[in-house]
Amino acid sequence: MTSRRVALLALAPVYASVFLFTAGMSALQILVPVYLLREGELGPAAIGTIIGVFGIASLAARLPVGLAYSTGRATAFLLVGGGLSALAFALIPLTTSPPLLTVLVGLNGLGWSIASTSQLALLVARPPGGVSTAVAMGWFSGATAFGNVAAVLGGLSADLIGLRPTFFVLAATPLLAAVLMVRGVASSTVVRRDAPEQPRERTRLWHSLTGMPLAVWVGVLVMFFINALNALTNTFHPVLALASGLTLTQIAALSSTRSWASSSSRFGSGPLFSRFDPTGLTLPLVVLGTLATSAIPSVRTSFLLQLPLFVLAGVSRGLLRVTGSADAFDSAAGDERRHGLIAALLYGGLDVGKIVGPVVGGVVAGIWSISTMFQVVPLGFLALYLALAVPARRAATSAV
Repeated sequence: MTSRRVALLALAPVYASVFLFTAGMSALQILVPVYLLREGELGPAAIGTIIGVFGIASLAARLPVGLAYSTGRATAFLLVGGGLSALAFALIPLTTSPPLLTVLVGLNGLGWSIASTSQLALLVARPPGGVSTAVAMGWFSGATAFGNVAAVLGGLSADLIGLRPTFFVLAATPLLAAVLMVRGVASSTVVRRDAPEQPRERTRLWHSLTGMPLAVWVGVLVMFFINALNALTNTFHPVLALASGLTLTQIAALSSTRSWASSSSRFGSGPLFSRFDPTGLTLPLVVLGTLATSAIPSVRTSFLLQLPLFVLAGVSRGLLRVTGSADAFDSAAGDERRHGLIAALLYGGLDVGKIVGPVVGGVVAGIWSISTMFQVVPLGFLALYLALAVPARRAATSAV
């Protein structure tokens, strides 16, 4: 059996785990608002408040999980995180009480935070098949993107078997994902019992954060940037496009095209980054994503003219997810104790972007219009990136 085939066999269960985690969570995010509306009979304000608890709980748990993480604890973290999410999935359809639903959504956010942070850190610390960090991140990000695309299956299932039964079906996905990850990576890479673990240095959070390489903080900024743009588009493009005469089918097709472009670019990032320095491609990709998003209002009445913009936005997002993550982890090479904290920080950047994008976009759109918001806010995010990332890159280069 060739080494390439062995590597692929080692990768399969790991990235099936990533896919299942993301697909289940993405499907749930579509179905919960519908459940709150139909079964809970709640209004938009209450629905928005309950859904927002997921992001808050997830963000709040990132740093504690990252600081507590170690490769020896990864198995327990994965199973606990997957179990908490599975429990929340299964209990949501059993109640219509807003306080209880708020608690369950928060429990799901906590489980997602524990599992996803541990999953990413363990994957980087013990990549299956001995692949490089960039290749591992390419496959990880690609599986994540395909999981997001597969979220439509949740809606299909709800139409076929009903909303409540679908929640029970989805409850199996985070637990199965955790088991696959444990069997695929953790079970073969945990430190042997006869090899004593290195004592874990107990440092204050502030010292741990300030000691991080600048590349990690640039990676966090990249994660914030891509998710802020993504959340901005997900929230306001359907409103803009519907008012401009596009159908829901066309809007869904544009979103799927972006996800496909993002997934394809991530899976193809390995050969690309084996020839080109990922760090040098980050700024052009940031500019590309900004311009593609800002140009949407100019062609808002045309499905065909928007198509290439969504392709470019997807490619930008897909490759930036890889460059930002790989550069951050490579900057702390050889120090596995930092992997959990780095994973937490990167996911925290995604969490913050998911919150800030729609909020800032909504404020700007309320003052002017959605079209103006699309033209202004992405440029504002680009200016923020340039103001923070460029000096950090220069400082890191001069320190070498």
